[in-house]
Parts: sequence; structure tokens; C-alpha cells
Amino acid sequence: MALKYDVVIKTTGMGSGEQELIDNLMKGFIHVLSQKEHLPQHIVFYGEGVKLTTKGSESLEDLLELEKRGVRILSCGICLDYYDLDDYLKVGGTTTMSEVIDIMTNSDLVVEP
Repeated sequence: MALKYDVVIKTTGMGSGEQELIDNLMKGFIHVLSQKEHLPQHIVFYGEGVKLTTKGSESLEDLLELEKRGVRILSCGICLDYYDLDDYLKVGGTTTMSEVIDIMTNSDLVVEP
């Protein structure tokens, strides 16, 4: 039986290195994830990662596909407010720290790209 898992994304990039490279890696991660059969239950975005769920993000199409397929896309409300992006959220909904903790502690596996 496959594990139920969740993904947490805290930056716009994946790994370390030149910004263009790590941003492309994260874009690729989200795209490939959207093509998989075994999907996470949630993708939680916090910190700078919330920028990926807002207007202008190159990952919106893939995130909308994931949401359409039943993945709950959640962005930290405090983080959206900090970056003044509340009005620019384009996919999913906002979440609280309490909900983030509940998701992470009830997951069989938490994946952080």
C-alpha cells in the first residue's frame, strides 16, 4: 500500500546554486509531480514559497492541475500577508500554523524538495 504523503515548499527554488537554476528545478519538480499517478494529499507553501501560488508564477498551470486532481494547495496566510500577496493568490487557499502542524504531524511522509 502506498504511503499517504504531503509536500512542503518553503522557497521558490530547489537546492542551492544560481537563482535561475534552483527556480527551474522547483518548476520542474512541481511539473513532474503534477504528472504522477500517486499524488500528495496536500502541498503546503510557506515562507518565500507562497510566491509560487500567486499571480505571475510559472507553476500556476501545474498547481491548478494538481488541485483539480484532488490535492489541497495551501499557502501560509501570515506569509502571504508579509509579502503583501493576499490579493494575488491564484490557486488553493490560505492556511494557519495550526493546520500546517496538523497536516505535517498526521502525514505518513513529508517531502521537502
